[in-house]
Amino acid sequence: MPDIALDNLSKSFGTFVAVDGATLTAADGELLTLLGPSGCGKTTTLRMIAGLEEPSGGSIRIGERMVYDRAHGIDVPAEVRGLGMVFQSYAIWPHMTVAENIAYPLRMRRVGRAQRRELVDKVLDLVGLSGLGDKPSTLLSGGQQQRVALARALVFEPALLLLDEPLSNLDAKLREQMRFELRIMQQRIGLTAVYVTHDQEEALTLSDRLVVMNHGEIEQIGTPTEVYEHPATRFVAQFIGKGNMIDVASGVDWQPSGARLTLHSGGEAREVQIPASSIRTEPARKTKAAANADLSPAASLFVRPEKIEIGSGERAGARSAHAVHLAGRVLGRAYVGNRAEYLVAINDATSLKVESSTDVTVGPGAEVMLSIAPEDMVLYRPSPQ
Repeated sequence: MPDIALDNLSKSFGTFVAVDGATLTAADGELLTLLGPSGCGKTTTLRMIAGLEEPSGGSIRIGERMVYDRAHGIDVPAEVRGLGMVFQSYAIWPHMTVAENIAYPLRMRRVGRAQRRELVDKVLDLVGLSGLGDKPSTLLSGGQQQRVALARALVFEPALLLLDEPLSNLDAKLREQMRFELRIMQQRIGLTAVYVTHDQEEALTLSDRLVVMNHGEIEQIGTPTEVYEHPATRFVAQFIGKGNMIDVASGVDWQPSGARLTLHSGGEAREVQIPASSIRTEPARKTKAAANADLSPAASLFVRPEKIEIGSGERAGARSAHAVHLAGRVLGRAYVGNRAEYLVAINDATSLKVESSTDVTVGPGAEVMLSIAPEDMVLYRPSPQ
């Protein structure tokens, strides 16, 4: 049985629908990340799980315990749901020592002094703050404050750990370090966690599975690899990582085995065969944003920059024997340390972003050949034909 299950969970503020029918599960020991842009509903979903926001409908089960079910009038108060939560602001009390901050949830639960000391010492060691229990909290660095907030959420052994953008206040280098430490710690404890972030790299690094949200709806649920390599919708493709989206609104021949379309490059027409496994049919949307679905092209072709090989010869690379070869002209090149980024025009209307190793040194104005494996392209259409 999953450690947490949301069924058709929704939340409205007046006429504004913040979360629209969210249904998901997280298994025992899994770290599930809610990912999406500001206003997509991820924090509202987390707050409903925590009991800090009352849903408008649906249900929430944690373990075998139903903590919210609107249809049956169940609404367990936040303070008795047994959840640990780490906020973006950490909420460290400046008048308390490190140990007093961490022990606060135990005091509220009337745990005896000796047991409190034992549990605090144990969790201090877990988060790498051994020996700092008596230190004033005002003397802590940002990274140490984050560890104290995490220790306070873990000290009473919660049924579920909720984290709302806990690393966003740290500088880039410390954030990268802490995301690995947090992941290792969560795996060591084996605690189920729900994590909220808008940072794609953070989500890909930390998660067992991602829940990508947009305008209150879930766009896709999957492992980091599934979401990155096989984005289910145009939104997911464009939100996660970098990519090229090419409008191919007309001239697509849909076939049972896939689709055939034509791309124009270097003054020539290039036929592209897209396998059925690379075609995504997007469902109709209920949201206000989806009401504009008619404005979307009938079909869009998506490919990530690192999937495109670039060369100065007639053929670029050998990733696939069935690769599509497109002639182009380099508009710009940028060196970014471990790779080079290019902008290549394949015709007057279309330019592609390309990433390559620094071994390729073609410069602006150079005529190049791009090579793309059909299986590395994703073709989107809004509804079945």
